[in-house]
Amino acid sequence: MISRALLLVLLVLACLQSFTKAQNANGPKKCCFTYQTNRVPVKYIARYEITEALCSKPGIIFTMKDSRPVCADPHVDWVKSNMNKLDQQSPVFKSFVH
Repeated sequence: MISRALLLVLLVLACLQSFTKAQNANGPKKCCFTYQTNRVPVKYIARYEITEALCSKPGIIFTMKDSRPVCADPHVDWVKSNMNKLDQQSPVFKSFVH
């Protein structure tokens, strides 16, 4: 009876350990997995961030004035245009995700 209980406890501990190892503390904090396809007017954007190189897809995260994040493809013309407009307004709009 004790061996069954010990086996159960060890099994639970092994499962918990695998869950904690699956969370990578050194991975990127924010990544884009899908992109906004419709153009977002620059007047609604508060700032933008460039995602880290460790992300599977490159991305620009526009933070809207209502604090909502929107991911966009950095290779699309409207995204580049919005980034340039924000850079011209003030250099504080751009930041890098660390």
